[in-house]
Amino acid sequence: MTALSTPLTTTAPAPARLLQLDGVLCAAMGLTAALAAGPVAELLGTTATGVVRGVGIALVVYAAGLLAAARSRWARPALRAAAIGNVAWEAASLAVAVLADLGTTGRVLVAAQGLVVGALAVVQLRAGRR
Repeated sequence: MTALSTPLTTTAPAPARLLQLDGVLCAAMGLTAALAAGPVAELLGTTATGVVRGVGIALVVYAAGLLAAARSRWARPALRAAAIGNVAWEAASLAVAVLADLGTTGRVLVAAQGLVVGALAVVQLRAGRR
């Protein structure tokens, strides 16, 4: 038996991997919001199922763009743009958590996902500088 001298997997450069991660997370959240707008709105403590569905659809479209950009030669500039967008998403999420007519659970969930997106933005900004 011979030992393998090459790695078993090949990995994409950091910008592409981070865009893929962002794309998968956006697709998961978007599909959930788009396909289960009623239950998601109920969990958030709002009756705005149309808004929830619209945000979900927008996230799915955005996710497709992120995943396409990850496979292109424009991955690094796309990563910077995504990071800036994620900072804006975090700020908007925190504003919604404070100002929107949501239940307590909704406020906590919206703020928490906003903070997670902000943390991802920090990682993306750091990786974009390299």
